[in-house]
Order: sequence, then structure tokens, then C-alpha cells
Amino acid sequence: KKIEWQDGNVIPSKEPGLGVELDEAVCEAHPWTGTDLHLQMMQTPLAP
Repeated sequence: KKIEWQDGNVIPSKEPGLGVELDEAVCEAHPWTGTDLHLQMMQTPLAP
């Protein structure tokens, strides 16, 4: 869906969700093969 703009601001959709659809075929063609998680998804927390 096209992003709506008004006076330089994005007008959020009234529909639920982020406004994007995943192409599952692309996801399946490019699976995650790494071992490390993203920093915010660490298996053990960092010390404060």
C-alpha cells in the first residue's frame, strides 16, 4: 500500500499491521544460517 503524506508527515493507515506483507517464498529461499543473534536478542544478558 502506498504511504500517505500530508504537510510533510506520514499519515498512518487505519488498518492493523505495519503495512507490509512478507513474501514467504523469498523468506524460504534465504533462510537465516548464522549462529549469532541480534544484540537485542542475546541469549545471556549483558551486565549493566
